[in-house]
Amino acid sequence: MTSVRNRQQQLSGNRKHILFLLVLFLAACSPKTRPTTNLPSGSGQEKKENKQTEVVKEKKAEKPEMVVSLLLPFELDVINYRIAKKQDLSKAELAIDFYQGYKMALDSIAKTYGGKFKFQVYDSKDNITSLSNLANKAGIKNSDLIVGPVFPNGIKTFSEYSKSMQKLMVSPLAATSADSFNNPYLISINNSIEQHVTKAVDFIKSNLKPKKIVLIRSGQEGEYKYAVPFKKEVSELSKLIPLSEIGIKAVGYENVFKSLTPTGLNVIVLPSTDRNFLLSITKELSKLTANFQIAVIGHPEWEKLTFLDGHIMQNINAYITSSSKIDYKSSAVDHFVKSYRAKFQLEPGEFAFKGFDIGFFFGGLMAEKGKDYGDFLTKEVYKGLHNNIHLVRDLKFGYSNKELLVLKYQDFQLKRVY
Repeated sequence: MTSVRNRQQQLSGNRKHILFLLVLFLAACSPKTRPTTNLPSGSGQEKKENKQTEVVKEKKAEKPEMVVSLLLPFELDVINYRIAKKQDLSKAELAIDFYQGYKMALDSIAKTYGGKFKFQVYDSKDNITSLSNLANKAGIKNSDLIVGPVFPNGIKTFSEYSKSMQKLMVSPLAATSADSFNNPYLISINNSIEQHVTKAVDFIKSNLKPKKIVLIRSGQEGEYKYAVPFKKEVSELSKLIPLSEIGIKAVGYENVFKSLTPTGLNVIVLPSTDRNFLLSITKELSKLTANFQIAVIGHPEWEKLTFLDGHIMQNINAYITSSSKIDYKSSAVDHFVKSYRAKFQLEPGEFAFKGFDIGFFFGGLMAEKGKDYGDFLTKEVYKGLHNNIHLVRDLKFGYSNKELLVLKYQDFQLKRVY
């Protein structure tokens, strides 16, 4: 990958305009209280209503208004939208995209299924003090669902309020394991690294069925977050399938072949995301395919790495687990993209897709089940544009999404295979 020096890019005119409108929107976002009108006893209006009681009872009960609150890091108090540069706005752009996708979902449900929503949007400012202040707002306390905050520190802070209020809250983007927050009302949509490991081991066992598993470490500190749970998960398999673990600094790239079996499939597990290590080890493994059967299981973050060579990844039969995959050839995705462009004059980013899927999953349940929607969270399986959602519940740590994909480097792209 070639790096070039760029001048700082300013935010596009359309997105600047949206950010400016959001300043006005959020300023006017505090919930309004409707006045209560008391009719005097015996009034003509009261008699008229009494006469219509039977008619009203025969009518289908009107759907309740569901209150949804978004807590997103717009950070409008620190951004000057007139002169803001792109790097200043990464969190704000995330918030804008997610908000627009979520709103499109609720608008679609309201139009198609007759759902009634009160949609409240708050600037979390990615700030603990701000979140504490928001938790005391009547609009938050009256919410049927709270979506956000999006970052781990904010989730940890707001989880305490969620528990005390007994309010369901959604962690829409963080991949942090739910046991870090100890909140039975937390709904985690993004998969944790432990879930990725479980999916990878299941795929190895059910599909690859190797003769041997070899875990190769680079020495990168972060790889242990994957390597440790992998060794724990695969321990039962190792009774039937030998597992070797080697450190590349001790062994050297040229001696990797000594850990492979010449008969049957070798599954190589690479928990690292280090550029130099991956370029070297994948090149070496590609050479070894001439004499050994090889398949590689990589870290989920590989999906974002642009330096990996497509030819080599295909040659070594590389796989990764992933929380999501957008099929731009599907009619549903095509319709969403066109609708998003028409509404906002922008291309939908990853977080717009995420916002739509999360909004449609919860909004659909709310429209159908009303105030009891929480009783059906684990019974609904949602196949989305970006995310699939199938929740499982832990009484101590809340809900987690068990939907995960296995992708393979094939035809110079990542394709779903499991």
